[in-house]
Amino acid sequence: MKFEVKQEKMRDFLEKLSVQNLFPMSIIKASGDTITSIQREANGVGIREVQFKKSFFKKLEIDEEEIIELDIQRALNVIKKLPSTTDLTFKTKGDKVVISGKRVHINLSYREPKGEDILEAMPFEKVEDGVPTIKGVDLATKVTMKLADLKDTTDYGSSLGTEFYTFKAESNKLEIRVGDLHKFSDFVLFEPDAKVEDGKETEAIYTVGLPQIANTFIKDEFTINFASEAPAFIKEESDDCSLNILLPPQTKPSQ
Repeated sequence: MKFEVKQEKMRDFLEKLSVQNLFPMSIIKASGDTITSIQREANGVGIREVQFKKSFFKKLEIDEEEIIELDIQRALNVIKKLPSTTDLTFKTKGDKVVISGKRVHINLSYREPKGEDILEAMPFEKVEDGVPTIKGVDLATKVTMKLADLKDTTDYGSSLGTEFYTFKAESNKLEIRVGDLHKFSDFVLFEPDAKVEDGKETEAIYTVGLPQIANTFIKDEFTINFASEAPAFIKEESDDCSLNILLPPQTKPSQ
């Protein structure tokens, strides 16, 4: 496996694999004319799927199928310090990945991942009309919203020190409650300018991954599919790559 890109593309590549350190160890599969990665988060609760098409790269060479696992975060920490116009080459060589450019050569040891860690597909029972089904539940409420609005909510959550984000869709309107669920706690309600395609009432709580997504996604808009007390499927797509993340729900406390 070998590809060539500018620094800004290499950074995007590594950030989509890492998702702000949710997936610091990344399993990468090179096959045909694409590079893909599907894997669980370290605690086994979140799943990330990313695909890079040949058009993403300035040059891509895949002579044979390879599946490797390496510490993406270590490379990303170095890449961030380089000018955006720096030409970089990523290639496997022996038991290492070498990322090289003018005055920098990053050498990362990699290993062959264990078979049980290699996922071939997202855990959907089916996908019908773009709606994924997991464990018999259709993630039928589809929301399209601005990335800037998600950043506003997660920035406030960080300032408040909370990880609780309650998404409520009702009457084609989205409301996000930021703050934990105790009655005595501070919280804020956001009503982002979102398009809700399913009019039925839906409510779910998420405590994993939203701040990381807000700081990894690039496009102005993204979509979320969810159902009451069910996983959220959040995706960002472009012509040359796609990033899909499945986040687990937080169980509602008993009243």
